[in-house]
Amino acid sequence: MNSTFRVSICGGGIGGLMLAVVIGKYGTHPVDIFEAGPTITTFGAGIGLFGRTMDVMEDLGLYDEFIKLAVKPPQENTSSTFRKSDQRDGYHWFSVHLKHGQLMLHRKDVVDFLLQYLPASCKIHTSKKINSYEVDSETGKITLHFSDGDSSVTDVLVGADGIHSATRGTMYKKLASSIEDDESRKKLLKCIDPVWTGMLAYRNLVPIEKLLKAYPDLETPINVTLHMGKDKHIVTFPVSKGKLINVVIFHHNCGTFGSPFEGRWVTDVPEEEVLHLFEGWDIRAEALVKCVEKPSRWALHSLRPLPHYVDGAVALLGDAAHAMEPHFGAGAGQAMEDAYVLGRLLTHELTHLGNVADALKTYEEARLAFANSVVQRSHDVARYYSFSVPPEGSETVPFDGAPEELDYMRKAMVDAWEWQSEPGRVWDNAEQLWRAKHST
Repeated sequence: MNSTFRVSICGGGIGGLMLAVVIGKYGTHPVDIFEAGPTITTFGAGIGLFGRTMDVMEDLGLYDEFIKLAVKPPQENTSSTFRKSDQRDGYHWFSVHLKHGQLMLHRKDVVDFLLQYLPASCKIHTSKKINSYEVDSETGKITLHFSDGDSSVTDVLVGADGIHSATRGTMYKKLASSIEDDESRKKLLKCIDPVWTGMLAYRNLVPIEKLLKAYPDLETPINVTLHMGKDKHIVTFPVSKGKLINVVIFHHNCGTFGSPFEGRWVTDVPEEEVLHLFEGWDIRAEALVKCVEKPSRWALHSLRPLPHYVDGAVALLGDAAHAMEPHFGAGAGQAMEDAYVLGRLLTHELTHLGNVADALKTYEEARLAFANSVVQRSHDVARYYSFSVPPEGSETVPFDGAPEELDYMRKAMVDAWEWQSEPGRVWDNAEQLWRAKHST
């Protein structure tokens, strides 16, 4: 049985690159990365990675080099700071301790790092945007069709093509076509398109020198800090070895989740659009906002939790499978975990061309429930950050700042972060599932 087969990855972001690195580390499969853009690049700025993902990098033997990208190495029991900031006399409210610490990185640094470790068996093809694919029912070969009219044939297709994934669109149309029940078919087709979360995010990188020059009395930010208030919150943390502060401002339009968003999802906006949102807030929050220049506004979209990540020898990875709200900073880490599990299964000693579809199904069994749970948790925790969830037993949406409401919100947020300190066992569970299938 042929143990070597061709793997095609659509998407050259963090998830797609990570998968190629993992395959190169543990196997010899030829890999093609098809990137829609003219170069391998990335959108967004800062990302946070937690203990689970750091364990993956250690398994790959890349951890020591990887942490050099960070402001500082992760520290045990690092605290993220939560401030109540929607008043002039804002205050430190509480901290959440992360047992294994956190790596704070610039997204571009991570992409550049992974590019260095691509195997020789990997070829990158740019300006290759996938439109669809089709599977030969006799040979099982998969033909990829690109927007420029070209095509390519492969044995395994991994859609790492983001929230607008054409791979997901083709997969779900194919799955839906085999269902006779109208309601079930419509439910599957609804999974194709992203939904607006009801949130607008304003992203910017602020030079630390600029912040401290304008506000010399402010302490230098060294960890993640959240400034929270009704319908709004700000997340900040240092990146690029402390030279820049990643600032993300969230404006929550309560009750609009799932409604259509009119206009461009990403656009540059004037500083005034952000400034007026935080008049009268804590001086620390206001200082950060005043240092923002030419912010980009993102209409945050996410996916509904998907029922499938796999169909035959086609798999979804990262945002194509579970695009989530960014409130845990977990999207990139979850994509890297996907890539690690999938890459290890594709290169496993028990995997060959004849059972590769079963290996992909094991990837789905190992990853779907957990990744989908992070999608839901990320959605829920943002409503706590912006005080938009009523306390249990209440019939009204807060927030009037009553002590019992504050206590409820604090406990809810602390509980929401607990999963980051749970043991990962990212690969162990998947391998046990795969070996168990063969033992029976």
